[in-house]
Amino acid sequence: MLRPLVMFGYSLIFLITIFFSSGLLNTVLPYSKTIQNLGEIGVKWQYFTEHKDDYNAIFLGPSTTYFGVVPKVFDEYMTKEGKSVKSFNFGIAGANVSELDFYLQKILDLKPANLKWIFLDCSVDLFTNFGSTSAQEIYWHTPRKTIENFQLIWESSIDNWQVKVPYIYANFQSFIYRWLGLGQLSTFWQERILNLDLSNADPLAKVSEDRLLQESGYYAIDWQKKAEKWQTLFRTNGLDTYLKNLKNEQTKLANLNLENTFKKTSTIYGVKMMENISSQIEKQQQINNKKLEAIFFIPPLLEADSNYSALYKAYDSGYIDTLFAFNNVNVFTNLYELNRRIDSAHLNHQGAQEFTLSLASKFNEYLNNSGQKVANR
Repeated sequence: MLRPLVMFGYSLIFLITIFFSSGLLNTVLPYSKTIQNLGEIGVKWQYFTEHKDDYNAIFLGPSTTYFGVVPKVFDEYMTKEGKSVKSFNFGIAGANVSELDFYLQKILDLKPANLKWIFLDCSVDLFTNFGSTSAQEIYWHTPRKTIENFQLIWESSIDNWQVKVPYIYANFQSFIYRWLGLGQLSTFWQERILNLDLSNADPLAKVSEDRLLQESGYYAIDWQKKAEKWQTLFRTNGLDTYLKNLKNEQTKLANLNLENTFKKTSTIYGVKMMENISSQIEKQQQINNKKLEAIFFIPPLLEADSNYSALYKAYDSGYIDTLFAFNNVNVFTNLYELNRRIDSAHLNHQGAQEFTLSLASKFNEYLNNSGQKVANR
């Protein structure tokens, strides 16, 4: 009678030992470099690590940054204004604030010699955008980042637990794959044994690596093979909703104080994340004894598609000093016109160029004002 219990106990101890040993090894000895099947992220990371001292500005954000900020346009504008800026777009499609913070720390750990400005586009309401077992999701799900994402989900404005629970499960699954090294094992099996190309799950979305690097990390949605299909889908299924939301926001802005217009329910932890990001950059500035600033910005998005109230609260609380906001549809009217957009959330190449010029103009104004605390709304 006791023997089966003893055997069960030993088996349980063995499994627990394997679980924690694997996890601790993956924590103490993390991936030595960005694994190869991270697609554009891996390409950007490898290039930036090799040329980190060439840049004094970097843009970090989700797809609204990746597809929306054109470094060449930004740099050319600043040069015309008599300021030397060379920037790199490290936008990551689908990234939320936890993932961005993960890569921010990796960038700071490189100690780029000439980096002065980090432009940050941070949304707290993206919790997982790809399959939970994808390389992108597994790679950044360290214990600390997974806990952060759990807290963001728990305190988010999403009231429906039928939505929250799948998010929590997906993040937990990504963490387990990272903790046990299953992501690396899966990658080895699929690439070495099955000879599969894992560089991008969607072949229609695959970018030209040469052009991506020529454009300093920017890649217009227009240049992707699926762009026409993407835009047609928006015009067919999403156009009416977009126009309705645009009209509603125009009316609200015309009748309400802007300060109170974008006040969605914000998470306490979302504000804390903004404070942590800003503190990281300030700490790095003190370590290197060189000027390094965080410039937060909000891309041209409708309130229905985003929740940036954590940014506003962080600014109002003094956790961040600078915030450039382009989500006022009555001020930046051109950026919300249909011929500037691929869909409700993303600009096309023309829109990205115009948005970049607006961002550069605000930044130039900021520099001319000697870096005083600024929130352009």
